[in-house]
Amino acid sequence: MESRYRAALILGCSCLAIATAGCSDAINAGPLQYVEADALTKDLGPKANLHGKPNLQNKVRQALAGLYGPDPQNIRVPEGSGLPNGGIYLANQVVMGSGEGAATKWVFQGESWDDPRRTVQAGGYAIYRRNCLHCHGVSGAGDGPTAPFLYPIPRDYRRGTFKFTSTPSGAKPHRNDLRRTIRYGLHGTSMPAFEPLLTESEIEQVIDYVTFLSMRGETELALIEEGSISDENDPNALGEDIAKEIATGVFNKWKAAQAQVVNPPIARTPPTRESILRGRDLFLGSDCKDCHGRLARGDGESFVDQDVFNEVVFGGDPSERARRVEALPEKTKTLWNQKPDDWGNPLRPANLNRGIYKGGRRPIDIYWRIAKGINGAQMPAHYPSPFDEKKMWDVVNFVLALPYEPELLTEAPATPPASGPAVAASGMK
Repeated sequence: MESRYRAALILGCSCLAIATAGCSDAINAGPLQYVEADALTKDLGPKANLHGKPNLQNKVRQALAGLYGPDPQNIRVPEGSGLPNGGIYLANQVVMGSGEGAATKWVFQGESWDDPRRTVQAGGYAIYRRNCLHCHGVSGAGDGPTAPFLYPIPRDYRRGTFKFTSTPSGAKPHRNDLRRTIRYGLHGTSMPAFEPLLTESEIEQVIDYVTFLSMRGETELALIEEGSISDENDPNALGEDIAKEIATGVFNKWKAAQAQVVNPPIARTPPTRESILRGRDLFLGSDCKDCHGRLARGDGESFVDQDVFNEVVFGGDPSERARRVEALPEKTKTLWNQKPDDWGNPLRPANLNRGIYKGGRRPIDIYWRIAKGINGAQMPAHYPSPFDEKKMWDVVNFVLALPYEPELLTEAPATPPASGPAVAASGMK
């Protein structure tokens, strides 16, 4: 059964008296509209787009409205989405049926929406609008009003790509991955920890809405790609069946990821001196140093000089960043243009001496970053090659020890020993 959900901030404002809840005239200035993907109307050169194809553009709009609803205030949850309880946590009211027989009911936390003793939930849309929209934007495109002034740029959900996951490279995130990010934030970025601000129920509602935005955005981009190879005047192009098939493919990838967590095949090697030094030599003997640098300060030869990076990224008006890149010497500009993330934003390898890990500092978090890489970034997977399961834990132990012992690298031999590290090289305090 398909249900249509209305968003909390439109239908629920009369019962919220606090302005920070998102219902004041200043904050809730009017109904929101989804922001269309650039590829729908703009000429993006070799990238798939529908520039100059108004018939196909309208078919994409119609398909999205039919699948997901026409705007954020009127949400449709497509059959088979896989969202918990059919998407009931996206809003604070649900519309059952259609036409004159439609019935609108409140959605309550914990119990059914028919129990008047329960508290009406805010809904993922309302919580997102209050806490997330200013960075991530109405459609989850990472284009909120504060986004241009942040580094790293807020995540664009529409591609369905999330950097810090426990699932295989390129797969959708597990729900626990989104839960960790929202609860604890991303250290070293502007993504804060919402655990002190939101209840467990509210966090779950936000997860549902972020997932919904991602599914909608992925479907939009896939429809555009399909339309880019279709005839503008073909009445059968981008029909309802094709739109549903594309959406189902998106849903299935999200469902599959929930059973694809990358679990280490062996328990963690104890962080002994021997293990840490083995990890150090593996770091120096592999491609790790090419990006992170010989001293792991994020200044490897594969990236432009740190001072150049700082000048381009932080050297003035964010809208002038492209101009600053064009002003670089040709060799430096070429290197710069080879190192964006999948969203086209500038990347910088982590300075591992600082002990700041965006995706979490637990041993398993570091394991996931090294083993499977970082989706959308240029951090590649290192398991099962060049690191087997034993080497993986040695590198993890080294990375976690380095912030407390910078001499691990400053005093390391220029050429790592081929047969393994000498334990007497340095003593752990």
